[in-house]
Amino acid sequence: MVRARAGRQEPTFEAVGPYARTDGPEIVSTLSAYGFTFDAAQAHQLDLYAARDAAGAPAAMTIGLSVPRQNGKSHAARWYAIWCAAICGMEVVYSAHNGDVVGEFFKLLESVFSNGANYPDFHAMLDGEPYRQPGRQEMRFTSGGRIRFSTRTNSKSRGGTCSVIVIDEAQELTDAQLNALLPTMAASPDGVPQAIYIGTPPDPTCVGTVFRRMHDTAHSDPEPDSWWSEWAVAELPPEDATEDRLVELAYEANPALGSRMRERSVRNEARTMGLDGFARERLGWWKPGGTAQPPLIDPAAWRKCQVAEGGAMRDGTKAFAVKFSPDGKTAALSVALARKGGGAFVELVEVAGTSRGTDGLADWLFARAKETAALAIDGRAGTAPLVKRLIDRGYPKRGLIECRAADAQASVAMLIDEVNAGTVTHIESPALDNSATKSIRRKIGSNGGFGFGDGPDSISCPVESAALALWAARTTRRDPHRKQVVW
Repeated sequence: MVRARAGRQEPTFEAVGPYARTDGPEIVSTLSAYGFTFDAAQAHQLDLYAARDAAGAPAAMTIGLSVPRQNGKSHAARWYAIWCAAICGMEVVYSAHNGDVVGEFFKLLESVFSNGANYPDFHAMLDGEPYRQPGRQEMRFTSGGRIRFSTRTNSKSRGGTCSVIVIDEAQELTDAQLNALLPTMAASPDGVPQAIYIGTPPDPTCVGTVFRRMHDTAHSDPEPDSWWSEWAVAELPPEDATEDRLVELAYEANPALGSRMRERSVRNEARTMGLDGFARERLGWWKPGGTAQPPLIDPAAWRKCQVAEGGAMRDGTKAFAVKFSPDGKTAALSVALARKGGGAFVELVEVAGTSRGTDGLADWLFARAKETAALAIDGRAGTAPLVKRLIDRGYPKRGLIECRAADAQASVAMLIDEVNAGTVTHIESPALDNSATKSIRRKIGSNGGFGFGDGPDSISCPVESAALALWAARTTRRDPHRKQVVW
């Protein structure tokens, strides 16, 4: 019998301090007897939450957990909260960004503690009727403990103190919300309060700041009282990564893959999602942003290459380049002129969304085909449709370059070298200037090569298209004005 493949159960990265013991195994053993099970990854998470120092206090006051969606990341923390309140008699607060998430956990508690027929031992721990008002639910226990539920606001919704706070959907947590939550722990009845943050890597629309800061600190300068555990890839996969390779990475970043999560679903995500989105949502990838990663191009060197529009170079071998973003939603178009053995010039023509397709772009490029020595196109999300449109219009195939990873690497190296040497010029262009001076290092291919990647407040498409245009103009041997002789 072939054993089904399972996702990685150990974190891919962890910053954890020492501890004397953990109540995790006892919690797992007790709950398993009632049918509440934990996989190895969730049991490990419980070990960290329930870790104690020699005096019996929580070994870490702050614990962060980052796991891709649909991996049961809240399961261990929720049962730890129940254990602390129902068994240990502690004051616990469970907070989430959305009311539906709060309601989901409260329903779990009711299904167990209010169900005397199926769970008489748990029902006996309940002290009175649960308070069910949405957003203010709470449950008291005969141990003296209590769990309070709340969605997050920027002001304290209720008074009181707590010993443990579980913050779900932590990627959405803002500093203002944190400032409202933490004072409730200042006078913890148990002396050493504990905060547990559970979340996923933030998407581009996320306004949360706290979880990002925790992640960056854990990776750069971890603090003894703050622990961090994650399942994630360390960097964005290369654009030419195969579906099989992406699935391999998914097994490393998803402990539930192969059990509660199906490989078939992951393959469908890999085929339909953009690379950035798939890496974030399924591979746990944290897009660089909170750390001070230097730009690939020296901003001062780039500024020295700027010339007035009237002094821009207007002759030489002409090439265009189109660069699609990894998710295919953005395309940048640049032009370059290069003199053999002499200088070069690059200019961003346009950067725009692709929601209306590439038909208009194909028309524009085809209209200039007779004056263009080479057209380079890069980005797996948009290259094939654009190339087909161009060929259907009669664009000369010898003038089309469908870029490989090695071509992209070479173009980046060439642009950086020419900027440093001052052999390439450009006119003022806010979109290209911002992209060129703020784009950071990104892995390309599987041979250690690198290219431009989005910075914290910039996109790399414009400078990538400029680099490809320069590379195409410098390396093409095609002369669009030369008549082809057919023998």
